[in-house]
Amino acid sequence: MLIGFMGLSFLFSASSAHSAKALHYSTLFNPKTVAAVSGEVVRLEQVPSGNNRDLCVQAVLKTPQGQVTAVLGPKTYMTKQKLTVAPQDRLTITGSRLSILGKPFILATEVKGDRTMKLREAGGRPLWAVGEDWHIQ
Repeated sequence: MLIGFMGLSFLFSASSAHSAKALHYSTLFNPKTVAAVSGEVVRLEQVPSGNNRDLCVQAVLKTPQGQVTAVLGPKTYMTKQKLTVAPQDRLTITGSRLSILGKPFILATEVKGDRTMKLREAGGRPLWAVGEDWHIQ
């Protein structure tokens, strides 16, 4: 999974080399693919965030349909907001479903467990975003 997500980051950086700006992975958010997935957290992963200035927290969920990686948000944002997820948590995650290198991912807008965590607006804009060009590095 990590390889798929890191490959995605490389594709966006390489595809915009001539523009000197890289597209943020959140540009993949598609409101037409928003759905909910429920399962148990198998493990947490931390990968470089879209801006490479932080680590992005991802939760790998075991669902009846197989494993799904939920892209949550930057580690610093989650810590500041006291948003915690741990292995064995039972969660329902709503967000934009997508496939990266054949692996299922979901860009989370909301995580429900012991409490509800809001991470992105309905259109995909991250709640930690600053300015109007949040999707460009």
